[in-house]
Amino acid sequence: MELSALIIFTSGFFALTSFLITIWNWQYLDRLRLCPSNELFGDTDVSITVLIPARNEGKNIGEVLTALSYQTYINYDVIVLNDDSEDDTAEIVDQFLTSDLEIQLIDGESIPKGWLGKNWACHQLMLKADGDYILFIDADTVLHEDTIKAAVNEAIVEKSDLLTMIPARCANNFIERTLYGFIDWAIYAWLPLQLAHLSKNSYLSASYGQFMLFKRESYILSGGHKKIKDVAVDDLGLGRLIKSSGLRWTLKDGTNMVTSLPYNDILETVKGVSRSLAPALNYRISLILLISFFLMGLFFAPVFNLYFYVINGDHFEFLEILSLVTIFLLLGSYLLSCKRFSHSLFVVLFIHVTVIFMILIAYHSLLSNLLRVASWKNRNMVIKKLKF
Repeated sequence: MELSALIIFTSGFFALTSFLITIWNWQYLDRLRLCPSNELFGDTDVSITVLIPARNEGKNIGEVLTALSYQTYINYDVIVLNDDSEDDTAEIVDQFLTSDLEIQLIDGESIPKGWLGKNWACHQLMLKADGDYILFIDADTVLHEDTIKAAVNEAIVEKSDLLTMIPARCANNFIERTLYGFIDWAIYAWLPLQLAHLSKNSYLSASYGQFMLFKRESYILSGGHKKIKDVAVDDLGLGRLIKSSGLRWTLKDGTNMVTSLPYNDILETVKGVSRSLAPALNYRISLILLISFFLMGLFFAPVFNLYFYVINGDHFEFLEILSLVTIFLLLGSYLLSCKRFSHSLFVVLFIHVTVIFMILIAYHSLLSNLLRVASWKNRNMVIKKLKF
């Protein structure tokens, strides 16, 4: 078999695989649901501490805390850690200290050697928390008024040690919309979630820092942020810790309950995505190269095969049919993913451009870690070294 034919067959196989996983996840992945009040496990019985690390979040923190003040759940408190902010983050949080929201503001201590900033901030927050459950949210995450009530009920019913949710994502620009559509597709079309929930394999998981509800003793048992103090993608790291500790990890569709606010501009968007890619792929050069070649073959081999068919005037044979089917399967899985997570369906038309852009960002992530210049919010993010 010629190499070109082998590539087309391989692309078709993986396109079919992604489409079937998408259909499977469409049926399996549940949205967080509100139960009638008489089915709730009692506000007074389960206490929640909401933990928010905040560094230079003056633009967002007011909206985040306002949403928390409207929660229909009763037995919860909030702790915000001001992580050496250079803007008015602390001043805005101060305005809520005299409100009805039960809230504390603490100042972060200097980062010890070997720790990344956010992980250290979250570790300090945990030491102040005394709830039965602890909820980590990012300082750019807005919760629906019923989110905590629904999440606590779901966590108890499902006996979850960690309940995390895929958020709805706001976007300021078209680049951000296309990237978010691809990121959600990469999980939704390639991670069979029912299998991930049943499997003990820690790498069969995807956790989201915008919403991570832990049973307190489970967080402590897993080792928490102290165990992943140098891991740049703390949400993925914590999810894997929970599973590797033999505990129950649960993922829900939270697009109706949790909203992630947008980045400030395109440059910040690119840096935000870039800072996570190399760590998410375990800092492995070979894995980044393999995935980039895989994506190029998957999305472009069928297109090029049809292009050469058109310019050469060849007969429409099996490989051309397979190429066409492959394209429709990929577009189908991408379309379903965008529809499920409320992305503009218009971004599907730009899928090939998005793939190229994501690969370029992946190599940017690779180079910035290789040169040890990867940073976020004026802090260096490089502790771990790249591996082949």
